[in-house]
Amino acid sequence: MADIREIYGTLMRRAITGAILGAIAGAIQMGFFKQGWMQLFAAIAAGVVYMAAWVLFTDWLKLAGGQVLLGAVAGLLAAILWWAIAVPAENAFIQAIVAGTCFGAAYAWSDRRMT
Repeated sequence: MADIREIYGTLMRRAITGAILGAIAGAIQMGFFKQGWMQLFAAIAAGVVYMAAWVLFTDWLKLAGGQVLLGAVAGLLAAILWWAIAVPAENAFIQAIVAGTCFGAAYAWSDRRMT
């Protein structure tokens, strides 16, 4: 039971860290690059997703592949989320296809690792 609490504690700390780092990145985008509020919200959400995915992949699921590969996958998920929030698209169907393909591939890859 202590192991589960430790993972949740690490997950919460990393999620908060991701929100803070995302807020800093979003503030830089707004201040220096004259972007809108959606980039700030997208950066905060992407920071939380990246850090949470990192903890889930390495600590909870204990996926193989090395930290570089797992970090790349977590970054891909965060980038997809940032893109879906920050970039307005006329056709949300394309966004759903890209996101579904990436999340489905990540799930299939992790499920294959379990067996």
